[in-house]
Amino acid sequence: MSDATHRFSGSLAEEYDLITLAYPDFEAFQRHMIEAIATRAPQDRRRILEIGTGNGFTTRLLAGIEGAEIVTVDNDPEMVAQAREQLPDLEIREADALTFLQEMPERSVDVVASAFTLHNMEAPYRDRVEAEIFRVLRPGGLFTNADKYAPDGQERFDALAFQVNRFFDAFLERGKTDLLRKWVTHNIDDQSPRFVMLASETPTRLGALGFVDIHVGHRSHMQAVMTATRPR
Repeated sequence: MSDATHRFSGSLAEEYDLITLAYPDFEAFQRHMIEAIATRAPQDRRRILEIGTGNGFTTRLLAGIEGAEIVTVDNDPEMVAQAREQLPDLEIREADALTFLQEMPERSVDVVASAFTLHNMEAPYRDRVEAEIFRVLRPGGLFTNADKYAPDGQERFDALAFQVNRFFDAFLERGKTDLLRKWVTHNIDDQSPRFVMLASETPTRLGALGFVDIHVGHRSHMQAVMTATRPR
C-alpha cells in the first residue's frame, strides 16, 4: 500500500497553492498546532519530524518555532523539489512515510507533526503509520496533526456541504472547472470508509497504541487539531 501524497498527483500538485482560496483560515488553523508544539515541547527537546512536506507551507511554520530541528518527508518528487527550492537549509527527504518511519531508531524524535496528510492515507496504512509514530517518539514526546477529523451525524454532512460550497466560490469564477471537479470528488472520497478519520474514534484508536492525553479540538468545520503524548 502506498503513501498518501500520490492522491495529489498531476494538476492537483500543480495547483496546490490555490487550496488556500478554499480554506480562508488555512494558516490560522495550522497555527493552533504550532502553538501546541511551542507550548508543550521544551526548547531543548524540539527535534521534529514532519510527515507530508507538501509545498513547504507547514514546514515554514514549524521552522519558526524556537529551537526546532526539522526533518520533513514527502513521497511526491514535485512537492519535494518545490520545498527544497524554498527551504534550502532544511532536511527534506523524498520517501514513503511508513518506510521512512520504520527505518528510524526507536525513541529518536521529540515531536511528530503533520497537516492535511494523514487523512489521505488508507485506514490500514494510516494505522501502521500511527503505530510507528508512537515507536519513534521519545517518552513524553508529542504527536500532533492538523487535519480532517470528521464530526459525527448531521454536523459531518453540514461541514462537507460547507467545504464543497467553498470550492465552488474559490474555483468556479476563476475558470478552474477541472480542479473544482477533482477537489469536490476528493473531499467526498475523504469521507468514505476507506479514508475517513472520525474525531469520535480517534482517542480510542490512538489510546490502543499507548498514547495518552489525546485531544481533538480547535475545530473549523471538517478540520480539527489533534494532540497526543507518548507516556514518560
